[in-house]
Amino acid sequence: MEEVKSEKGVLASIIEERDRISRKRKIRLLYILMCVSIAAVVVFAVGLGYELYTSWRSQHYYSSMSAETNSKPRPYENISVDDLLSPPKTQPGKPGSLPDVSDGSDGDTYVDEGPQWEPYVDFEALRLKYPGISGWILCENTLIDYPLMQWTNNSYFLNHLPDGTNHKSGSIFIDYRSSADFTDKNTVIYGHWSRTRDMFGSLGHYRQQSYYEDHPIIFIFTPEKDFALVLFAGYLLDSGVEVPPMTFKDDEAFESHIRNIKRRSYFKTDIEVTADDRIVSLATCAYEFVNARWIIVGKLVEIGSARTEQ
Repeated sequence: MEEVKSEKGVLASIIEERDRISRKRKIRLLYILMCVSIAAVVVFAVGLGYELYTSWRSQHYYSSMSAETNSKPRPYENISVDDLLSPPKTQPGKPGSLPDVSDGSDGDTYVDEGPQWEPYVDFEALRLKYPGISGWILCENTLIDYPLMQWTNNSYFLNHLPDGTNHKSGSIFIDYRSSADFTDKNTVIYGHWSRTRDMFGSLGHYRQQSYYEDHPIIFIFTPEKDFALVLFAGYLLDSGVEVPPMTFKDDEAFESHIRNIKRRSYFKTDIEVTADDRIVSLATCAYEFVNARWIIVGKLVEIGSARTEQ
């Protein structure tokens, strides 16, 4: 009996020691997991903090640039899509207006041109500091209020501010193969996506119909003319197999492209786009899949002095 009790005691000691070692291993493992988790949180916090800081620097830079250059009241406030797409207003016999003889009449109807048009931005002054500036893009009640840059390639302004400073936010820029005066059939403009919604980050909201309805127009100002971009499609593409086409072999190819992107659009609209129109594609990153790009497309409407009257 004594031998049996002794063996049981030894077995109990072995089991107890095994349990103690197991507890120590579990505690050690939990400690390691806790340290890894804390390190991951710290890395995430540092990364987020750096992103917020660089975003703040970018926003401060562009806000200062906007305040410096856009000293005039913003034109075209509260203008609607219907206003943009309606025929020019005419008034019979208005002094100082140009006669409208397009209908074969003797000129007794006059086109109401409104006040003398002036550029919204002083581009001559800007070009002294920012040689690559070609225009300005603005979407009311969003963070999109930026200079439009263009260089001899599509890589420089990915990580450079308009003054040449190296910065991860980069600039909003026109494809180097596009004409800066927006005379191409499709002008392509690029900008980084940002979690803080600066640069082209807010374009992601156009996945929602309600956001489109609140922001159906984006304005583009150039040294010569003002344009409204009447938006009609927002879609995803795989940049590994597809890019926004800038030229089309004929009108049918253009119209086919319009039908295709309207069908793929996340928001719906009845805006009509014909072969006589020009379009602009705003491109930014997306993360639904590898090489995803988010494209917002609008019909280019020239406004200039004809629509400055409020």
